[in-house]
Amino acid sequence: MGLRLKTAVAPIVSTADAKAHLRVMHDDDDAYIDGLIAAAGDWLFGENSWIGRSAPDSEWELTLCAFPSGKLDIPRPPLVSVDGVFYTPSDGGAEQEITGFRTIGEGANGYILPAKNEDWPSTDGEPESVRIEFTAGYSALPASIKHAALLLIGHWYENREAATEAKLSDMPLAVDALLMPYRNWPA
Repeated sequence: MGLRLKTAVAPIVSTADAKAHLRVMHDDDDAYIDGLIAAAGDWLFGENSWIGRSAPDSEWELTLCAFPSGKLDIPRPPLVSVDGVFYTPSDGGAEQEITGFRTIGEGANGYILPAKNEDWPSTDGEPESVRIEFTAGYSALPASIKHAALLLIGHWYENREAATEAKLSDMPLAVDALLMPYRNWPA
C-alpha cells in the first residue's frame, strides 16, 4: 500500500495566534515561527503523521496491488469525498476508471464498495495497479488539535536545539492528552 499527500498542509494556526500563545510582540521571529507552524502541521497531518488524520482540504492518492475482497478502507479520516477509482486490468491494458462504486462513511472513517451486485475487477497485480484519489480533512479543525499544535510550537520555540549541556524537557504531556482521542490507529 502506498499513500501520497498531493497537496501541501495548510497552516494549522495563524502566525498571529502562534505569536499570541508565545507572547511574542515583535516581528523579528515571524519567519522562524512560520517554520514551526509548518513543522507542527507536518507532524500532525503530513504523510507520516503521528495523528493519522487529514488536515482540512487535503488531497491524497492511495495505491494498492489489487482490490481487497469487499470493502476498501480509505485512510486519513475524516473522508470528504472519493474523487476517482482507477485500476490496471489483469490483461495489462491501459488504466481504467471505475465510476460505479459506493462511498460509505463520509465525514468519518470511510470506505468504498463496488457497485451493488458487482465485484471489484481483477488487476495485473503490479504495484500501484489500483489508484484511489480522495479528499479528506476537517471542515473546521477541532480546538484540541489546534491547542496541541500551539503547545508543540511553544515547546519547539523554547527548546531550539536537539542537544545541549542543559537538560532538555520532554514533549509536553498535554499534547498527547489532547491528541489521543483523535489518533487514527492503522489497522
